[in-house]
Amino acid sequence: MKSGFVTLIGKPNAGKSTLINNLMEQKVVIVSDKPQTTWHRINCIYTDDDAQIVFTDTPGVHKAVNNVNRYMLKAVGEALEGMDLILWLIDLTKEINRGDDYVFDKIKEINKPIIVVLNKSDLVDKSIIEHHQKLMTEKYGIQTITAISAKSEDSRLPLLKMIKDRLTEGGSLYPEDMLTDRSNKFLVSEIIREKIFRITYEEIPYSCAVYIEHFESDANSTLNIRAEIWVERKTQKGMIIGKGASLIKKIRKSAERDIKYLFDTKINLELYVRVKTDWRKKDSLLNSDLYFS
Repeated sequence: MKSGFVTLIGKPNAGKSTLINNLMEQKVVIVSDKPQTTWHRINCIYTDDDAQIVFTDTPGVHKAVNNVNRYMLKAVGEALEGMDLILWLIDLTKEINRGDDYVFDKIKEINKPIIVVLNKSDLVDKSIIEHHQKLMTEKYGIQTITAISAKSEDSRLPLLKMIKDRLTEGGSLYPEDMLTDRSNKFLVSEIIREKIFRITYEEIPYSCAVYIEHFESDANSTLNIRAEIWVERKTQKGMIIGKGASLIKKIRKSAERDIKYLFDTKINLELYVRVKTDWRKKDSLLNSDLYFS
């Protein structure tokens, strides 16, 4: 049996979370068309008959401009420690630039095998793929390159084979039925945050965090969850709630569907919006166990 740790790294919105969900054959991490959706390091455990692969989803690599950005880059650095293989995702719809140089600087000293994954091959011509392949070889000296669409099932098995071929023999690292090393509370908070990204105004999601205040099943096998959505300003609170509570209702209903699917039980979800002024600037909140663990 092969086993090992595989980190996915790349610039924001390269498709790392989409690819992990595809490789896992189910939704484990949140996906959004907005960049920097992933804030945390998340280990997702793939197990089949001949391998166990621990995929680590990471925030997009970018230059830090605030405390949240610094928290995200810290998660990237921690994810690279002890890795056996690195998947470097490149968005084929964008040109190689200094942002990619910045990513390469993060991984070149790790001295671990790297597979460059050219993503979104379904959106570009063959000439664009060849252009990126040449640049990755000539500029960064990387020979192992594959072009895929992270959304396509056709990409899944060939990429898994490439990964397995580069891992060593070893036993299971986690129980076979385990999908992630994160808590159920964390998974629920991520589902709610994804709905905020999808439903609210463009500037709102990056000012929001989700704290699970209550998480308990009752005698009727209903999972009762009470969650707080943190925003930084009073005006944002109204924008999250919406006219006649229209937006908060959409967020709740959409989140309930995914949570019900995840836990296969009845769900009662209560959402509240609380103003925590400038919470992103407070290290005590960023590093607390309330939300980020």
